[in-house]
Amino acid sequence: MQKLFDISVIKTLKDGITKGRWSLEDLDEPPPGWKEVVNNCKGNPAFPQGYKGVKYQNLARVEEPKPPEEKVELTNPKDLPPDF
Repeated sequence: MQKLFDISVIKTLKDGITKGRWSLEDLDEPPPGWKEVVNNCKGNPAFPQGYKGVKYQNLARVEEPKPPEEKVELTNPKDLPPDF
């Protein structure tokens, strides 16, 4: 299963905070589009249980995951052709 967001999203948000484009507290509040979707699901007969999607989370507050460990596959001489 593919992750919902990439590490680049976290870096972009933190870079915007560093450059003063927004504050960490600004990102704590869900965007208007997200609020609209949640409100449209309330009382809508197509969604009797209300909004059941992804919970809003400030990704700038999430710790950056560790990069995957790089592994090198060694070639066994037995795997090479005899005349190599």
